[in-house]
Amino acid sequence: MASEKLIKGLNFALNREVSTFLRYMLQGASIKGAEWEAARQMYLSEVTDEVGHAQYLANKIVMLGGTPELKPDLTPPPTDVRTMLENDIAEEQIDVKGYMELAGLAEKEGLVDLKMKMEDQAADEAGHAEAMQRLLG
Repeated sequence: MASEKLIKGLNFALNREVSTFLRYMLQGASIKGAEWEAARQMYLSEVTDEVGHAQYLANKIVMLGGTPELKPDLTPPPTDVRTMLENDIAEEQIDVKGYMELAGLAEKEGLVDLKMKMEDQAADEAGHAEAMQRLLG
C-alpha cells in the first residue's frame, strides 16, 4: 500500500491528464485554416497519448490501494491558436514538475517501476512543450 500523499499526487496527475486530453480534443477540433494545420494535427495526435497517461495513472492508483477520483477541469479552452499553444506549453511544464515530484515520492517508497514511469512521463510532457514551442516559431 502506498502513502496517502503518493495516492493523492497520482490522483492530481490523473485529473490533469484527463483535463488535458479533453482540452486537446476540443482544441484539435476547433482549429481551422491551413496556417495552423500542423497545430491541429499535433493536438489530435496527442489526445491518444494523454489518454494513455490517464489510464496508466488510474490503474496504478488501484494497484497501490487507492481509488481513482475524477474531477477534471472543464474550463473551455481558448479559441486563438497562439494562446492555446502558449497556455499548453505552461501546462506541460507544470506537468513535468509534478511528475518529477511523483518520481521522488515513488523512490522514497521503494516503488522503482513507478519512479521510472513518472520520469518517462515527465520527459514525454517536456517533449510536448518543445513541439508546441516549435509550432510557435
